[in-house]
Amino acid sequence: MEHGIDKKLTEMKMSNKPSKMRFRNKSTSAVAGFSKIPEENGREGSRIVVITGGSGSGKTLLANFITEKVYGNDCEVISHDMYYIDKDEFDPDYRVDYDAPESLDNSLLAEHLIALKNGERVDTPIYDFRSKDRLEKTLRIEPKKIVIVEGILTLAVPEIRQLADLSIFIDVDDDIRLSRRIIRDFVRGNRGSVGDGGLEGEFKYYFEYVKPNYKKFIAPLTNVADIVLRNNSKTPAPMLARAERILTKFRI
Repeated sequence: MEHGIDKKLTEMKMSNKPSKMRFRNKSTSAVAGFSKIPEENGREGSRIVVITGGSGSGKTLLANFITEKVYGNDCEVISHDMYYIDKDEFDPDYRVDYDAPESLDNSLLAEHLIALKNGERVDTPIYDFRSKDRLEKTLRIEPKKIVIVEGILTLAVPEIRQLADLSIFIDVDDDIRLSRRIIRDFVRGNRGSVGDGGLEGEFKYYFEYVKPNYKKFIAPLTNVADIVLRNNSKTPAPMLARAERILTKFRI
């Protein structure tokens, strides 16, 4: 069956005029306890684009690409990873599951997204993956027209999911995601391993936490995302091209 957005693009292929993407209805329960949303206070705020997918699927790559190619200076990017809770806030005997929603300060992120929707700037935390703690300094995020939030669990958190104006899921086979994760963490050394004992510990952590949590929290999100992109090719070029094609046709 042809995907809804692909069908719409086919119908519009003879037109160069961008189509305005309709916003999905949002549950008011998602913003309970926070300030009023933009439609109520009349202030011009940000539209939220959420990108999700498993570890190693290409979320950060896609976020940076569409920022440069589609939205430009009208866009800011927030990483959900920056909202991990300090290790000291957990019981020292507790093995933190960094692939489960409770390891993240989701209430703070939701509060920040509400502020951005209200046209207010926010100072987001900066998390150090090696020390497993937040740094004292923060990152200023301006209420640009578009704010992209990327992370493995963004859509798995109801209050964040309900604040999204557009959601994108990157679908990648398990084996490919695992190989990319190993290359990222050990070959390139871009991030400290969450597993103990080097590469062996990383594999242990992957099969005990990452893979089962993907099936539990992340894989079902293909049914709620507005756009699903496949990224199993040797290069991300096909996924990036499709994303650019869709997002330049539909404006939010």
